[in-house]
Amino acid sequence: MTALPRILCLPGYTQNAAIFSGRIGALRRALKDSAELVFVDPTHIVDMPTDPTDFRNKFDSDASASPTSDADTPRAWWFAKPHPSDGHYREFVRFDETLRHLRQILEEQGPFDGVFGFSQGAACGAILTALVENPSLDPIFAAPSSNPSVAWPPKPFKFAILSAGFFPLDPRAAGYFEKSKLRTPTLHVLGRGDTIVGEERSVPLTRAFEGARVEWHDGGHHTPSKASWRRFFQSYIEAFSEGGGGAEAANALPSPTAGGESGTATPVEGGGGKL
Repeated sequence: MTALPRILCLPGYTQNAAIFSGRIGALRRALKDSAELVFVDPTHIVDMPTDPTDFRNKFDSDASASPTSDADTPRAWWFAKPHPSDGHYREFVRFDETLRHLRQILEEQGPFDGVFGFSQGAACGAILTALVENPSLDPIFAAPSSNPSVAWPPKPFKFAILSAGFFPLDPRAAGYFEKSKLRTPTLHVLGRGDTIVGEERSVPLTRAFEGARVEWHDGGHHTPSKASWRRFFQSYIEAFSEGGGGAEAANALPSPTAGGESGTATPVEGGGGKL
């Protein structure tokens, strides 16, 4: 029996592994015979300067302002610091810790065929895709493994699914995308009604990848889960299974929306944001 593709799932800001798994529960159930989804916790616990009503209203999270367990603890891959010149959040705080955490996940729980991230987790997934494709971009990934039984570096991902993602403004992270466009096939899922990650932030990320496929939905800051989208995600992932046809087959799939758009997004300038 052919093994199912293993997909590393990266939660968004104020989510955690349990919350992200629950928020895409319908999709997760639809994929049970198509993929093995591996949900992991973001590196850092979010303390409480964030308004707890923001968790659900802004970040699609069921985290609690007074968590009682790991399952309702808000977490983050990094914290963003505004630049004094323009107020844009251009500096990632505690980013080194996340890179080490991601590398540890790859060494201890890999290999993975693909990555699926939401919001900050999608930006993190794009960064991880770049570093797996070219580990020399950062010394944390360029260093050999201390475990002789681990094959390092890992093979590049076969695909990345980035839902409500955004281009990182932090100079170190942005530098991973400056040398050349990345070759890993990507699916960017963006909401026309997303007021947290707007086009000025999401579209630049699509331009970082060769042949990026972009699909829009009419909702806000969430991963769409209607039946047409569930079938589309399933078919997209199955295209990268053995004998599935790969990127060519994935890009030939019909759009999950009646008036959906696919292909390269229209360039948009500008961007900033708290994530």
